[in-house]
Amino acid sequence: MTEYIQIDNQQIAYDTAGYSSNPPIILVHGLMSHRGVWTQTIERLQENFFCVSPDLLGFGESDKPADGDYTIAKQAERILKIADYFGFDKFIIIGHSMGGQIVTYLAATLAPQRIHKLVSVDGVVTGKLSDRAQRLNRSLVLLAEKFPSLYDLSFELCEAWSPLAYWIFQVWFYKIKEVPIDSWKLDRRKALNPAMAWSGRKAWDSLNAADLTPSLKNIIAPTMIVFGKQDGTVPVSQAYLFKEKLPSAQLELIDECGHFPMYQKFDAYIQRLLKFLK
Repeated sequence: MTEYIQIDNQQIAYDTAGYSSNPPIILVHGLMSHRGVWTQTIERLQENFFCVSPDLLGFGESDKPADGDYTIAKQAERILKIADYFGFDKFIIIGHSMGGQIVTYLAATLAPQRIHKLVSVDGVVTGKLSDRAQRLNRSLVLLAEKFPSLYDLSFELCEAWSPLAYWIFQVWFYKIKEVPIDSWKLDRRKALNPAMAWSGRKAWDSLNAADLTPSLKNIIAPTMIVFGKQDGTVPVSQAYLFKEKLPSAQLELIDECGHFPMYQKFDAYIQRLLKFLK
């Protein structure tokens, strides 16, 4: 059941799973996404961990103020306030895509001493996405800021004609047509939410503006980088860069996998995750 917390006078939606006496994990989703991306992951973690998965401000069921601060630093501060709310002194942090960027900032700059372990799943490092994501997908977000109804129209057209969904979202999956289209319908709906007309663009600008490369050396928590080898959204070169700047990090590349290992190669992804966490 969805619960809410007030942070800086804004409502943040979140779910919890597992016993509160277990080691805590906060799971952070990415750009134009939602906390539901962690559902299957949490099903495997909740026996041994206490899992908290929020919707970032601007996304999912959280508030989406037009004048909100969607910088990577501010989103990381909100995650830390969630940890404070639950009384977590030290905690594990897992982030996907922009969420990976947020948790990496948290572990490198905001509160390195409070992070027990860090997992970045296809996380952004340099602030730059693939050429196609920047050129096409970001252009759609910019257009939809002026015409929010474009989101609903795009969703309806994607549902009526699957080739359009494959074309718009091909940066998400390796060989996208091999991924059952119904399995990521909710993710299409969340990504094409007209309520994100302003937050989506601002969050994308913030992602592009945050290059974490110089601060990676400050991370002291055990770190694992998980990446789909054929990620069409975040170039895999950013995984190698992360490893180069933080040699102690464990790098796990998953072949024949795009931007969502938790969907496309779940078994390979969860095995690596469980081994690292335990």
